[in-house]
Amino acid sequence: MRFVEQLLRARVVAILRRVDIAERVDELADRLFAAGVKAVEITLDQPSALVALRRLSRRAPDDALIGAGTVLTSEHVDDAVDAGARFLVSPHLDVPLIARAHHQDVSILPGVLTPTEIHQALSCGCQAVKLFPAGPLGTPYLKALLGPFPEVAFVPTGGITAATAASWFESGATAIGIGSSLFAEDVVNEDVRQLLSTSP
Repeated sequence: MRFVEQLLRARVVAILRRVDIAERVDELADRLFAAGVKAVEITLDQPSALVALRRLSRRAPDDALIGAGTVLTSEHVDDAVDAGARFLVSPHLDVPLIARAHHQDVSILPGVLTPTEIHQALSCGCQAVKLFPAGPLGTPYLKALLGPFPEVAFVPTGGITAATAASWFESGATAIGIGSSLFAEDVVNEDVRQLLSTSP
């Protein structure tokens, strides 16, 4: 299955960014997968990220997308793939980083904001891009970008809440990245559950 098709199926990329992630990854993973989440990203800006990523990749269902976020260097690419990442996410557009990911035969979502960056990501062979930071710009910006780039699979991330997620799909998002608003008192937010139960 192509990466874009996997994103369409997943709809939500759950972003786990917490300092105690390695200690709680089993518990959080069980809650996410039970709620229907099919894509989980662990950011590498925490000391225990690779340990957590390795544990998550072993625990995840076979059809789950397990990824590493905040990928900034080629070393991050190699370490994340070694730990079991099946996709990578960066907050920025970095051509050598994309090349390294492709060398490792893993998909990457580069962070983009401008039409120039989107075009460059496509030229590098990316199947999808992370629109970041999407929240401050809002859904009209995504709609405007889809005018000249109707074929692009956008994954808006940054400042998106569970309550506003549906509006991003209505505006053309392929999937969305949700972090801090994913959980409500450590239970998967009901708004997210409803999104996951709705066909794209």
